[in-house]
Amino acid sequence: MISPFIFPENRLRLAWLIRDNGFSVRIHGYEYLVAYGNRFLCLILLQPTDMTILVKEFKWLDESRKLIRKIIELIRTMDERSRIVVY
Repeated sequence: MISPFIFPENRLRLAWLIRDNGFSVRIHGYEYLVAYGNRFLCLILLQPTDMTILVKEFKWLDESRKLIRKIIELIRTMDERSRIVVY
C-alpha cells in the first residue's frame, strides 16, 4: 500500500488545502512548515512509502492542540489510511 502523497500533485493539493483553511504553509518536497498568524505551528513530514505522517507540534500557541487536530482532519480528507504520529 502506498499513500496518495507519493505523487507531487497530491502534496501540492494538501498545501493548498491547508492554506485555504487559514494557515500559512511552506513546502519542500515531503516537508511542510505550517504557521498560524505570526507563529510556527508545526512541521509535517510525509513518509508515503511507510504510510506514516509525522507532525512535530510547536507549543507556542495556547490553541495549538486544537489547530493541530484541524490539520489532521484536513490530511485525513486526502489519506485516511496512513498512521499519523504527533509529537
